[in-house]
Amino acid sequence: MADTRLRPRPLTVKQLLATGALGDCHVVAGERGLDRVVSDVYVTAQCDLATPISTGLLVVLDARELRPNSYALDVALRTVRDGEGSGLVAVNAVSATGIATRRLADRFSTALVETEAADVLAMAAAARELVLQPAVHQAAMMSRLLRGLDRATTVDGTLALTSEILGRPCSLVEASSAVIAGPQVSVRPQALRQHAYHAPDVGSEGEPGMVCPVVVVPGEPVRLWLVCVLADGDELIQRAGLDLLGVASWAVGANLVHDRLAMERDARHRLALLNEIVGSGELPDEAILAQMATFGWSAAGWISAFHVELSGPVDSNWVLVNTDALGETLVEVGIDGPVIERTDGWSGWVCTSEEPPVSDYQRLARSLQDALAALVAGSDGVSAHAGVGRPALGLPGLRASLTEARQAAALAGAGAMRVAVRHIDELGIQRIMLGWYGSADFGRVVAAFLQPLTVEDANGALLRTLQVYLDCQSSATSAAAALGVHRNTVMKRIDRISEMLNVNLHDPDQRLALQLVVRMHRLDQANL
Repeated sequence: MADTRLRPRPLTVKQLLATGALGDCHVVAGERGLDRVVSDVYVTAQCDLATPISTGLLVVLDARELRPNSYALDVALRTVRDGEGSGLVAVNAVSATGIATRRLADRFSTALVETEAADVLAMAAAARELVLQPAVHQAAMMSRLLRGLDRATTVDGTLALTSEILGRPCSLVEASSAVIAGPQVSVRPQALRQHAYHAPDVGSEGEPGMVCPVVVVPGEPVRLWLVCVLADGDELIQRAGLDLLGVASWAVGANLVHDRLAMERDARHRLALLNEIVGSGELPDEAILAQMATFGWSAAGWISAFHVELSGPVDSNWVLVNTDALGETLVEVGIDGPVIERTDGWSGWVCTSEEPPVSDYQRLARSLQDALAALVAGSDGVSAHAGVGRPALGLPGLRASLTEARQAAALAGAGAMRVAVRHIDELGIQRIMLGWYGSADFGRVVAAFLQPLTVEDANGALLRTLQVYLDCQSSATSAAAALGVHRNTVMKRIDRISEMLNVNLHDPDQRLALQLVVRMHRLDQANL
């Protein structure tokens, strides 16, 4: 980290006089104002109520033309005081300052200084150069950040660059204060607000710091923040730091959008290849195997596939964001293989050189269930149902195992459990039912049964409501949250659906049958 002790600090009137930039000065009155910070230096031959005075401005008054015993200095002092300036320097005054003027300066606590200079402008310019050093240094820091962002194309790179320039570690944290990227830091969750600010108690142990929200997509709620925890003596960093964090937050937001687009693009490519694998495309097996190799996927040996279906308040972005987390959890429970995103879940498989014993079937199912339970534990209303296919050889075996896994997942989701995993070989008599469930005859039954709904429901709102309602274990509240409508709207739609289809959704058997019908309709639509 950079040594922040070398950063130029704002000068007070006393410190500026001590530099000698204003010549051999004499403080005439207003000593209590010597500790005011000087923000800039302004040269004028006349200082009155029309003179623009900003906070901290030091006025250098060329007094050689002032008449003796006039009220010009009194007016200048009042103007500086009213504008919250830092002081008044009278240069080349033709007469001594009167006692009344000195008393006025004391009363205003405004430093009144006298000095001599052959070139007033040159003297003021030298003083101004010293005063503006902090601003110049801040501009240099900003320039360095802007130049460096051309090369920092990742979140970690942007954080490292910002940390180096500020001389303090910067981290990216989310709403629970967990660190997403950058050095580990402990932050109070209450410190994460919707606007940039610095406060004396950002750190969990009361350390001062700066916080800046990161806007990834305008209009979306803020979920990420840049945080820089400071030491007690870092007031100077606070002055420049928020501006730098603000610019860095835009860069981090752009990095995250780039990552999201790359993930979505890669996910589309993976899904397209998955569709080719299961037989919905036209590529020959050799081409499919070549593309699989580019993704690092294998179809060698014995392959056991799995198929995960999600329900509840999830969308394709939820799936995308949680893919890495699921992959890591699967590896932890011993399932190491491709994990491919779909709009409603994931598909994947594991390869072994030897045919797995039957005892491994349940081990694989239990491990997958443990991983899915850990994934959805923190997501209210989200359910996960999965199926596992039998192990089979090569690419044809992968196709067969994926088909079986999909069938097993359909039956796993027919129950009331939030997380359920079924292996195709444990279904027993249910596999006979599954054969009918996946047949063309059953597809015709589904179409005929749902015809009253599909004819009257041109925009699909009622069918969508029924699907979500059943996926949410017949909870109108959860379904309303997933659909973004009021609970009463869901209840009215369900009552209308019950009348149109002549079913009793309070009867568990009818509800299970209807759930199978709806799932079959969803599968048919996905294959169109």
